[in-house]
Amino acid sequence: MIQIIVLLAFIVAIFVGISIGASSVPPAFGPVRSSGSLGILQSALLAAIAAAAGAIIQGGRVADTIGSNITSSALMGPQALIVLLIASILVIVSITFKYPMPTAFTVVGAIIGSAISFGNEIQSFVLSSIFLYWLAVPLLAIIMGYVSSKYLRRFVDKEKSKKPLKYLTLFMGFFLAYTAGANSVGLAVGPLQSFGYPMIILLILGGISILIGALIFSPKIIDAVSFEYASIGTRRSTASLGSAAILAQIGVFLGIPVSFNQAIIASTIGSGLVTGKSTVGKKKLLFTVLAWLSAFLIAIVSTYALSEAVQHFLIV
Repeated sequence: MIQIIVLLAFIVAIFVGISIGASSVPPAFGPVRSSGSLGILQSALLAAIAAAAGAIIQGGRVADTIGSNITSSALMGPQALIVLLIASILVIVSITFKYPMPTAFTVVGAIIGSAISFGNEIQSFVLSSIFLYWLAVPLLAIIMGYVSSKYLRRFVDKEKSKKPLKYLTLFMGFFLAYTAGANSVGLAVGPLQSFGYPMIILLILGGISILIGALIFSPKIIDAVSFEYASIGTRRSTASLGSAAILAQIGVFLGIPVSFNQAIIASTIGSGLVTGKSTVGKKKLLFTVLAWLSAFLIAIVSTYALSEAVQHFLIV
């Protein structure tokens, strides 16, 4: 029975890692593609390598938070499987219905629901730190997006600095993809700590999963999002993604998973304030925020319900 739980948990973790590679990594190279710095396949390959490197080199802190710091002890085997299973189901729902469900929100919500059901003590300081940073990210992203965009527009001429801007965009794309891997890999492999495998093994597994997801799905997604970034210009898109990358990298050092959609949307709004307009509509923004909140609550409730059912089944 234990072997089956371990096998299923690893399979589901790989799926979550692939979905992270497909969703969190491609936006990093949208501006790179739109600026003409690299071709679509080159962009996808570089994004995948950068994300895998970030996962293996820096992914341990967030993995520790997810696997053993939110609760007073590491998740038990069945809990790890349930948390990853709910996260993967919500990812499938998100893809099928195009409903934005940030993996960071769903995994943390799933851990809370599981802890309530299994009677784990929740570390209030860790959880409150995560919530506070999640609340701070939009405000910080708007400010950073505005300041960096204003600086670039003032001191960097779009026509005279085409080549330097391409290099800057390429660097920012690589940095964001690297940070996406570092910040997100823990969401896929953090719960697997309960099975006793060395962290480096888990990070390599997560890194490879993210690499596969990015290689398979990035070309199409990068090509799609590049048109969105092209519409806001190289300087604004660089400012937006650079701000999001910095905030996510801070999250890596703090061991806090960050929603990249949250950071990118907020920084794009901030960069748009420089010109007095934003490509993010009010209705779309309101829908996205409500979707994030509901995804978090759905993860808590559904994980709690499944955990109760599993425990009832095991007792009976």
